Amino acid sequence: MKNNDKGRCVVLFLNKKKLFQLDRRLQTCASMVRENHVLADIGTDHAYLPIWLVKKEVIKKAIASDINMGPLQKAAFNIRRYNVGKQVDARLSDGLELIFPNEADDIVIAGMGGELIADIIEKAPWLKDAEKHLILQPMTSAPELRTYLSEHGFAVKQEQAVQDGDHIYTVMQAEYDPEHVQTGQVFPYIGILKADSDENKAYIQQQCSRLQKRVNGLRQSGKQEALANQTEQILEQIQQVLSQAE
Repeated sequence: MKNNDKGRCVVLFLNKKKLFQLDRRLQTCASMVRENHVLADIGTDHAYLPIWLVKKEVIKKAIASDINMGPLQKAAFNIRRYNVGKQVDARLSDGLELIFPNEADDIVIAGMGGELIADIIEKAPWLKDAEKHLILQPMTSAPELRTYLSEHGFAVKQEQAVQDGDHIYTVMQAEYDPEHVQTGQVFPYIGILKADSDENKAYIQQQCSRLQKRVNGLRQSGKQEALANQTEQILEQIQQVLSQAE
């Protein structure tokens, strides 16, 4: 075999490297990314999401960013490993600080707390553009994130609960649309979820359990009866969402 042939074989092998499977959490994020749009994956998890989307030909270009050099180096290694260096750019950035408005239109911010996600959005005013498509997956503080979105003109367009191991999370797709923001006492807790799947039901039930514990704690304190009653009213409204699906 000639040396040139050997080189071609190596490239062919790299191009055919078996692609990994995304976990359920990232699969759900991937399902909300629009075809042929440019992705910015903020706080990227080893660049798995952008690599997978490029290899599946959902998108042609992406930025995989992280605030820390260690995780970014792991992302860069995977980008080389799967031979997508021309399509995926590994970038050191604090949130969206070094991502410019014309560089990406689908923004994934996943795997971090809801308050941190809100802070990242707050520091990027260019996201207040109906063409920008936010895909958000908070690990904690989802009610705080939903409240932030509502108060700052972002409407949730899609939402799906996802079971990943022993934990259940929510993935939401939002965009700037001040005329259609969600309001009301229930929205911060369950967003626009409907009890139409086992995962959605499990997430809603989890919120009911947390609210019930809060009501019990407030009642036991003996000093916050008004707040306990208000919280119980929210709980009852959420329970109605579950009962309507039965």
